[in-house]
Amino acid sequence: MPIDVIVCETCRQPGTGSAADPQDGWTGAMFAALLEGVLASAGAGEFRVGTMRCLMSCRRPCVVHIRSPGRMGYVLGDLVPERPAVEALVGYLLAYGTTDTGIVPYKDWPDGVKGRFVARVPAPPGQDQGVK
Repeated sequence: MPIDVIVCETCRQPGTGSAADPQDGWTGAMFAALLEGVLASAGAGEFRVGTMRCLMSCRRPCVVHIRSPGRMGYVLGDLVPERPAVEALVGYLLAYGTTDTGIVPYKDWPDGVKGRFVARVPAPPGQDQGVK
């Protein structure tokens, strides 16, 4: 079952960018590129990395949304476009990929993702896990 990882391409870390080039400093696009490389190196073919112009969590850049049919989805923020942060996210993604529900036990979370969750998103009706 494919797992989508959608990265906000327009996320910008505080203090980046310039008036001359508004796209300068779009750290979300850099994060997405790093993520694709690390996932490819890990041979994690079930993950599809995509980007979106804004995930509307601008106070917590960089932001990603993880989703997969029938599984709980998540939005994470405060991710920096550096290899250790990307590797922590990939560690979480690999654990997520082993679950049927999308719920990864806290003890299995890499330290680099702890405290970075913005939202938990239930699967659509008929695919939901844990919705009453």
